[in-house]
Amino acid sequence: MKKAFIADLEAGRRVSSEFLLQGKERKNARTGSAYLDLELRDSSGTIKGKLWDCDRITADFDVDDVVHIEGAVERYQNVLQIAVRDIRACRDEPIDLRDFLPKCTQDPEEMYEALLERVRREPEGPLKQLLLAVLEDPALAAKYKLAPAAMVLHHAYLGGLLEHVSSLWQLGDMLADHYPWLNRSLILAGIVLHDLGKIEELSFQRAFRYSTRGQLLGHISMAVEMVQEKIRAIPGFPAMLKAQVEHMILSHHGKLEFGSPKEPMFAEALALHYLDELDSKLESVRAQYEAERDRPGDWTSRNRALGRELLKAESKDERRDAGDKAPRPSGVSKAQAATGAAAQQRALALEKS
Repeated sequence: MKKAFIADLEAGRRVSSEFLLQGKERKNARTGSAYLDLELRDSSGTIKGKLWDCDRITADFDVDDVVHIEGAVERYQNVLQIAVRDIRACRDEPIDLRDFLPKCTQDPEEMYEALLERVRREPEGPLKQLLLAVLEDPALAAKYKLAPAAMVLHHAYLGGLLEHVSSLWQLGDMLADHYPWLNRSLILAGIVLHDLGKIEELSFQRAFRYSTRGQLLGHISMAVEMVQEKIRAIPGFPAMLKAQVEHMILSHHGKLEFGSPKEPMFAEALALHYLDELDSKLESVRAQYEAERDRPGDWTSRNRALGRELLKAESKDERRDAGDKAPRPSGVSKAQAATGAAAQQRALALEKS
């Protein structure tokens, strides 16, 4: 059982615990001796580790291994790191990966059942058939429940995709209530399917990474491919409706420069784009406020999703009180929120939003 979590570490504390090894680079110190620059993570955050004079040990570990660390926490340039005394791969010990990857605190099974129940309330027709063909596929369902919504910028934790979609289908129903002339079923279909490719684009068995195929194709084209396969199994699926569903997936990023090969060209596609933008950007803002609530001054650091600093309109105490009393829209812990904001600074270049 894991004994210590990164969010609880303090300078001067000795460490004897397991971590997921996210990065390993051999470097040379000023003295000429070799050392390993390590990036360690668990479900509460990330921390750097330094293994000085690394040639004294047998390196039987590699990136994506769960490793046992012996060492001490120290502060360097006002940032905590672990001075590693010993490190070994955990080969035979039982490992619960939920201890090592950030995860949603809401129950994925409950969220998935609520989504299924919402789809089952739809009127009978080809869209309902399509959505159930996707959601009731056991192989797809298992991945849909676990996948993050992104690598870094929003909902970047286990269950993040499902949490994002759960938020969106509720927003979609409210939007359709306000604009009753919109096709509610088509909006729901776009919400459920628009990020379906993320379950294959992203690898989330250990560290969050892009799969080889995901790196080559991207989640938008992969989602279209997966939906086309399901549609082929539905006799008489209308050709125009198929094109509309495909267009909503292709255009949901809104702009060509943001990765969409088409821009939204009908009302429901436009609605999907703006709902997706709203939910992802507000989650990014919420996570940054949470992570930087103790940052001095009236402004956050630069929010990379928005490209600007954010005004902390409330005092730290007021925001802390509000955060403690109000439910967290994303369902992530304070430590996980801090993890997401810190990861933005390191990995934005890899993000595909």
